[in-house]
Amino acid sequence: MRRASQTAIRRLAGLQLAASSTRTATAVGLQQQQGLHSSGNPEAPASSAQPAYAEEELQHRTVSLNFHEGRLQIDDWGAVSNIPKDDPAPHLRQAVQPSAISNKFVNHDGQRGDDGRYKAFLNDVASVVPKKRVYTDPLHLLAYGSDASFYRLLPKAVIKVHNEQEVQQLLQLSQRHKVPVTFRAAGTSLSGQAITDSVIIRVGYVGKNFRGINIQGDGSKVTAEVGLLGGEVNKLLAAHASRNKLPISHRIGPDPASIDAAMIGGIVANNASGMCCGVAQNTYHTMADMKIILADGTVLDTADEESRKSFMRTHASVANAVSDLAREVQADQQLTARIKAKYKIKNTVGYSLNALVDFPPDDPITIIKHLMVGSEGTLGFISNVTYNTVREVHHKASAFVLFPDINSACDSVQKLKATQVASAVELVDYNSLRLAQAPFVALVAELAQAQEGAAGLLIEVKGETREELQERIQTAQRALTSAGVQFDGQRKVPLGIESYPFRFSPEETKVFWDFRKGLIPIIGGSRSVGTSMMIEDVVCPVEHLADMTQDLIQLFTDCGYKDFSAVGHALEGNLHLVFAQGFRTPEEVATFGKLLSGMADIVVHKYNGSLKGEHGTGRNMAPFVELEWGSRAMSYMRRIKHVFDPHNLLNPGVIINEDPAAHLQFLKPSPPASSLIDNCMECGYCEAFCLSRDLTITPRQRIQTYREITRLRGLPSPSKEQKERLTRMEDVWQYDGDSTCAVDGMCAVRCPVNINTGEFTKQLRTAAVDGLDPAAGAASASTSSRWGSKLAINGANHFKMINNGVPYLLNTVDFFHGLLGPRVLEVVSGTMNKWSNHIVPQWNKYIPKGGQSVKSGLSLAPAAALPTEAAKATQSGIPRQVVFLPTCVNRMMGAARGDANYSGSTLEVFTNIAHKAGYQVIVPEGISGLCCGMMFDSRGAKKAAGMKTAEAITALSLASQMGKLPIVIDNSPCLAQLKSAGLNQKELKFSLYEPVAFTSLFLAPVLDFQRVKGSVALHVPCTSKQVPGLSEKFVELAQKCAETVTPTGIPCCGMAGDRGLRFPELTASACQHIDLPKDTTDGYSTSRTCEIGVSNAAGLYFRSILFLIDEATRPRKDLKGQLGELPQQGVGQDGKRPPLTSIHEQGGPAGGTTHV
Repeated sequence: MRRASQTAIRRLAGLQLAASSTRTATAVGLQQQQGLHSSGNPEAPASSAQPAYAEEELQHRTVSLNFHEGRLQIDDWGAVSNIPKDDPAPHLRQAVQPSAISNKFVNHDGQRGDDGRYKAFLNDVASVVPKKRVYTDPLHLLAYGSDASFYRLLPKAVIKVHNEQEVQQLLQLSQRHKVPVTFRAAGTSLSGQAITDSVIIRVGYVGKNFRGINIQGDGSKVTAEVGLLGGEVNKLLAAHASRNKLPISHRIGPDPASIDAAMIGGIVANNASGMCCGVAQNTYHTMADMKIILADGTVLDTADEESRKSFMRTHASVANAVSDLAREVQADQQLTARIKAKYKIKNTVGYSLNALVDFPPDDPITIIKHLMVGSEGTLGFISNVTYNTVREVHHKASAFVLFPDINSACDSVQKLKATQVASAVELVDYNSLRLAQAPFVALVAELAQAQEGAAGLLIEVKGETREELQERIQTAQRALTSAGVQFDGQRKVPLGIESYPFRFSPEETKVFWDFRKGLIPIIGGSRSVGTSMMIEDVVCPVEHLADMTQDLIQLFTDCGYKDFSAVGHALEGNLHLVFAQGFRTPEEVATFGKLLSGMADIVVHKYNGSLKGEHGTGRNMAPFVELEWGSRAMSYMRRIKHVFDPHNLLNPGVIINEDPAAHLQFLKPSPPASSLIDNCMECGYCEAFCLSRDLTITPRQRIQTYREITRLRGLPSPSKEQKERLTRMEDVWQYDGDSTCAVDGMCAVRCPVNINTGEFTKQLRTAAVDGLDPAAGAASASTSSRWGSKLAINGANHFKMINNGVPYLLNTVDFFHGLLGPRVLEVVSGTMNKWSNHIVPQWNKYIPKGGQSVKSGLSLAPAAALPTEAAKATQSGIPRQVVFLPTCVNRMMGAARGDANYSGSTLEVFTNIAHKAGYQVIVPEGISGLCCGMMFDSRGAKKAAGMKTAEAITALSLASQMGKLPIVIDNSPCLAQLKSAGLNQKELKFSLYEPVAFTSLFLAPVLDFQRVKGSVALHVPCTSKQVPGLSEKFVELAQKCAETVTPTGIPCCGMAGDRGLRFPELTASACQHIDLPKDTTDGYSTSRTCEIGVSNAAGLYFRSILFLIDEATRPRKDLKGQLGELPQQGVGQDGKRPPLTSIHEQGGPAGGTTHV
């Protein structure tokens, strides 16, 4: 099927396009459009018929591009280009031809062949950046050939830089060799501004580099380097306020939806905003200073007086040119009025021309730093930014109000905006309302009966105090009522505003905002295979929002789009249109071109709006910049570019692009590869939680590259070059794509469409190990999967021998550890690890001794430890007993040499804790042969894993009387394995707990805690992080036992069983950002292998949190009296489950304790 798809798309190349094209904005790229609009008052708001700005001496003209009779071209990497008939720029198409190989260089996308400059450039780069940080192989080039947009350009090289000096030197080499460069942080840009077919300079996910932060005073000002995520900066600001017990916390102004995936560099370079920040709190208005590296390598730190003085001496010509531009623009009253009007609404199209009118011409430094905002890397490199932060307001409430139509909703928005009491107002159209699920429907009156055309507003109000919040809510409700519109979605009997109350409960408001944020995932998850997720981003004055929205909905309908949604930040007149788009046929591409042209016509000509309010210009809107701004404003933009980048070497093709059809060139294909990953939108949200992000590639890049591998395999007649490329990509994939994937599933936590790339990787390993699909597994034949199915099954059948043999091996190694010291073992094991191609683990000094043998049966408390009455206590006829499974990793491993606080085993300390709380502990029969199956499953040995999982479930079922008794698994990842394997016994599924969940719910209420430690570290395993609320339970328990608790702050340690020992660089990369207080003495977790990895990274001993709880607890004196009041997991003698077990079945891998 894949091969057929590729054959079909190649046959389509050169065919005529079927869809018609209306007036297009792309003509402006050839400067054939003169002026902007017809005459009018420059200060007047735009009307639906006439824009607000005019150039009286010029007539408005456009040039149409004929796409309906154009043709498709597909390059060797699958990127699709639409070439219009009577192409006005044929000289820009030569290298787009399939299989074209050119040694000519023209500085335009698709024309940058290597005439010798790239070879010379890379030779010189070797003296600046180590070879291991320069990538030229096809897999990495493709991985960085896309951002979150729908474009693809393959770079000649990707260079990871670690400091400003390297950036300076690379820019100097760029000037010397005339090699264009593009800066890339997180790569979450949506308009194609983070890609190039030249050289990428990567500053995001480069270890600890470009991640510095300086929070000043009370947090009202913060300086952050460009490699920090926006969400990270906000968390650090919140932690600063908490640590210093400040009455007010702060955050940065911009709040894009991608704030937990987008880096400061991209947020600044795109002038990103979001639901709440509007215009007033975007980077342009909240930025205090920045550090810039110009095209020639000169550094300008606008916060440093000496740097400013030096710049004025050495670059007086640049400063003077900027001042001259400001004087000219400010002298042009009409253009100045136009600029001010444009920036009253959100606008990220073109350069920040408001910098030329907002500041005096004799202050060029201030103008320069504001020109850099939104410049998308085309004027210089931004190293760090100082923000004037905004105060965080914690009292908030939300309401969702339903209206019969969009006009009524938008009329209400105008009233709300006038009061300035709403912090956010989100418009939701009827197509979006249809996607609402039961919890949301239950909170919104009449939503289930809403008729076609209905719309809703999600309104948030904040207040410094509860009283102020209540006053603001009342003001908002009065404003809504004063709009004189009907409330409900039926156009029948209207409801009062009281039918749509503001909700204060976090649980209820979360339902509202989860629905709004979940719209894109819902649409993205339901789109057809082979299409891309598109999010258009347009703005108009809020008084025209209703009309513009209706016009755009009609445009989408006329173009044949059905499953699209219109949502937006209504207070700012900012509308997002979300839809699926394919580039598989000439008709699809032509229709998309028609849609963009129609949108430009409506937004710009009819409503004087912005074609991009948040997402930047990039390549997507570059051909439309002059259409929106006019020739006079465009001429200033070209002059700005020339002042800072006279040779056009900084991200060429972005913002200013002379190709009138650039928006339909190099469109990224999305070929089917696997049902597990086909819905991937390549947004990059997953990358922040990926352990290998600094080491090899990320989940997004694994999917991108595997799609290309699949496409190449499916070509009916691949060229020699394509065959060689496929082989090279498969070779690199084995380590970068497979071996360094921890398959921890944390990528799914951040993924908008819930794609677990770890499961996909395990699927490939299974294909290689079990031989289910040799073709699929060919790219995954790593050392982790060379056991083979027979070897894995043999190990599963004789697991008791492994269980009993490993402790002897560990004790033998520990003997030599004591005899020879750690260094010898580290060197020897490291050498063996390399020689064996990562089969032999690399030893470190935190690898433990062998564990003690465990016996099955009932564990009885010492007579002095617990009153006999408590041990015999029952509830509803259910004994106070608990089944405890000491997992194989904790049975085989004991204490590490030197860890004096690791005494006994997890079974022993849990038994102590349970007895203090009046519980007896049962260990399942056949314990020495039990395993959850994870060690096999993670290697792809599904058959062996299934055998062991089934054995463990059977043993636990018998021991717990089919779930009548609770079951505690001492190793959190093992519990996740048992749950993910699928439990047929519903009762057993509800009975499974990991240690923290069970202790918090059942044991802690009858125990007295003492803080026995000063400062401790806490590592929550990744499987526990995926359970809502469980991380907080970890902290709460630890805080009962220690004065100070510091989480490690990393998503996952990267051990992934023994993978972190066989690939220690993976764990080192995952743990590099651990930063613990110097007085930290101990660390705690609930995963033995995680404890080893984090111990080695942090330099202190981590052990099970059960050891800490045992040390810190005593039985309460009134234990007997309290037992009757405690919850008890189990099934009563009457066969009915007690109230406790109304646990949500989807509660997650740790028993769902947060859903009780």
